[in-house]
Amino acid sequence: MSRPPVFAIEATNLTDERGTGIGRYTRQLIEALSALQVPPQAEFKLLQLCKRSRWQLRDRLAQGPRLSSRCWWGPIWPLPRPSCALLHVPDERQPPWRVPTVATVHDLYAALNINYTDEKKRQRKLRHYEHLRDNCARLVCVSENTRQDFLRLVGGDPARLKVVHPGVAPEFRPHTADEIQAVRTRHGLAGPYLLFVGSTPNKNLARTIEAFAAGRFGQDYTLMVCGEHSRTQGEALAARLAELGLATRVHFAGFVSDTDLPALYAGAAAYLFPSLYEGYGLPILEAMACGTPVLASDRGSCPEAAGGHAAIADPEDIEALAAGIASAVAMTPARRAAALAYARTRTWEATARGTLAVWREALAR
Repeated sequence: MSRPPVFAIEATNLTDERGTGIGRYTRQLIEALSALQVPPQAEFKLLQLCKRSRWQLRDRLAQGPRLSSRCWWGPIWPLPRPSCALLHVPDERQPPWRVPTVATVHDLYAALNINYTDEKKRQRKLRHYEHLRDNCARLVCVSENTRQDFLRLVGGDPARLKVVHPGVAPEFRPHTADEIQAVRTRHGLAGPYLLFVGSTPNKNLARTIEAFAAGRFGQDYTLMVCGEHSRTQGEALAARLAELGLATRVHFAGFVSDTDLPALYAGAAAYLFPSLYEGYGLPILEAMACGTPVLASDRGSCPEAAGGHAAIADPEDIEALAAGIASAVAMTPARRAAALAYARTRTWEATARGTLAVWREALAR
């Protein structure tokens, strides 16, 4: 019997002190692939790669069966390079090795000039898109919307772009009353609350606050905002809240750990996600998986992620957002149950199998 192929995944982002969305994607994908059950003839090995500069933090890398780890360092590499049949790149870090490569396309923020204040960084990202287009055997797109954006804004062979949706981790689930009360106590939440997570411009916090005020939700709810904001952002938001008379009705929690986030989802009266653009919008599904009704925008891939199970609104229309929040809060138990069932179908096992199929297709070229 021939030896199982070795598939390498660049995983340096797992060593970041605070995990990003792409870091969570990388970890969940690696762990799901590691645990995947396959017949003997389809067996494979996983090689987790980490840049030499972060190798001292390798204890943060994923653990699991069929999984090993190695460091890498630039084009001048004095040690033998690990042998692999294929390399998967989930972000911009890429070992300069001549092997078939698959990359994940998460979004087209740079091409749409969203969330970028540094033009040099934006141009670098645009060049990265072009590099992926020209050098990868296959591209994994996290949504059909992202796939269409890539083809429209960057170009390439449509047959090489494959959609594989991310999954929902098992910790996103309905929580007990005691679990919810514990996280509420830690964050000083005394009454009913609406939840908002994010700090980048596309998350649309300023309009969310305006809609919270327009719908008079402050009479019954606190708006809990998770995410780190700059001093300038914080001062502008505080001034506007004072003008609206909502200074005591909006709670800025700052950075919230992944440990607390599922219970915060589960305890919220509704999760607000009126994003101006998303590559996928996984938090929509994570909130649904916790049994929480969701308000999502009608932009980007948000409707695709929601699958018809969220209240949908125009994110630039304050009155529409206020009506959408009201609709989410009033969502019937039957609709909430349907949303929960839908979210449970989006598993990381399915993501792993879809990704593995793309790898095998890339090798069969």
